[in-house]
Amino acid sequence: AFPRASLTRARSLPRARTFSPPSMGNIIVSPPNEAAIISGCRGTRIIIGKCSFQFWIFETCKRLGLELMTISVQSRSAETAKGVRISLSSTAQIKILTGNGTKVDLDKVELAAQHFLGYSRDEIQHAVHRTMEGHQRQVIGTLTVEELYKDRASFSTRVKELVDPDLQNMGFELVSYTVTDIDDQEGYITALGATQTAAVKREAEEGRARNESAARVTVAKAKSEAQIAEAENARNASVQANAFAASEASSLRDLNLKQQEYQREVNEATARAEAALRIETAIQDQKVIKQKTLQKVEEATVMLQVTEKEVERMKAEAEGESGARLLTQRNESESLKVAAEAEAYETRQKGLAHADAVKAQGDAEAAVIREKVAAYPRYADERMIQIVMNEMPAIAEKVAAPLKNAGKMIFVSGDGTGPSKLTTDIGNIMSGLPDTVETLTGLNIKNVMKRLEGDGALKAAVDATD
Repeated sequence: AFPRASLTRARSLPRARTFSPPSMGNIIVSPPNEAAIISGCRGTRIIIGKCSFQFWIFETCKRLGLELMTISVQSRSAETAKGVRISLSSTAQIKILTGNGTKVDLDKVELAAQHFLGYSRDEIQHAVHRTMEGHQRQVIGTLTVEELYKDRASFSTRVKELVDPDLQNMGFELVSYTVTDIDDQEGYITALGATQTAAVKREAEEGRARNESAARVTVAKAKSEAQIAEAENARNASVQANAFAASEASSLRDLNLKQQEYQREVNEATARAEAALRIETAIQDQKVIKQKTLQKVEEATVMLQVTEKEVERMKAEAEGESGARLLTQRNESESLKVAAEAEAYETRQKGLAHADAVKAQGDAEAAVIREKVAAYPRYADERMIQIVMNEMPAIAEKVAAPLKNAGKMIFVSGDGTGPSKLTTDIGNIMSGLPDTVETLTGLNIKNVMKRLEGDGALKAAVDATD
């Protein structure tokens, strides 16, 4: 550690003097109470009380203070070995490990830099304070109030032994540690001091009483010896002896009352401490139950969110599958529609073509007929008769068709004309055909036939045109 005057001068020095060469980098200057850590393409270099060169872009420089740090550690409501809650304040002097005091150990400085490089002084002190406070509470929990009150040096030694390894792992060392104050809210320490004071006073009173009693005994003995010598003083000696016994009994009574009062105070303090311990235990149990309940609620919330996400995913998949099926059905429908339209168009075109062909054929036939009609005014009648006459055999066949299905026919007739009547009926049907044609078309076949018989040349002309 540096002397106080040296530390004051070190703090007054500027933290860094940076010179900027034209095109290479910076010159880094570090005072004795500060470490400059340069890291980059050339590795890591620690500069203490020296200067070095830092390249631009490829290297960076950060600083770590080596001054002594004073930390006030306060443990409020810390439980002792018997459950009594006390408040203990202490002061610790801590610094970064730099070696044994004669030579700087850069490895230890690098260890501190690994943990706290870039941290502010307040952040470093806060981290070290939490470590110190935790170990201080740990040691308090292993001792009683009486041990802490009577032997503070032993407590300080135990704290230092416990905290030194952790601080060294962080790159620090504990220079000094002292307990500044011990107090409690229940008045236990005050009662402990009052009890000790009362005990000292009681011993003083007992000593004075013993001395006075011894003096009285001596005087009484002298008087008794004198009274024994004198018979008249015998009664007075007996009275003095009884008075001495009464005084001794009174002193013993007062002593017993004081002892009972002190014991009652101790019992009350013990009862308060036990009650406080039970209350704090119940509070901690309630906090544990509350945290467990909150954890279960959080787990239920997470499971509900996972379930909702799964439902949304399944819903999205179902919507995607439904959309895909709908698109497929729509495409199939469009395909069927196009195919149907193509087939209908083909059928329509074929129908139109067939209709055009039939129409053309009909127009040709109609043109021929019109020409024949123009050439022969009676051509229509003769043509109608010819058509009827050409169909006569087919009509007769249709009329006689039912007779083909008859396998066997039995005629019942008195005069034997049954079979001949069958053929006569067919002839009668055929002979009525001209009347039927005249009724349907207005054409009298019989008259046309008679006219054709009288006009043989016209008939030959019509036959020539067929």
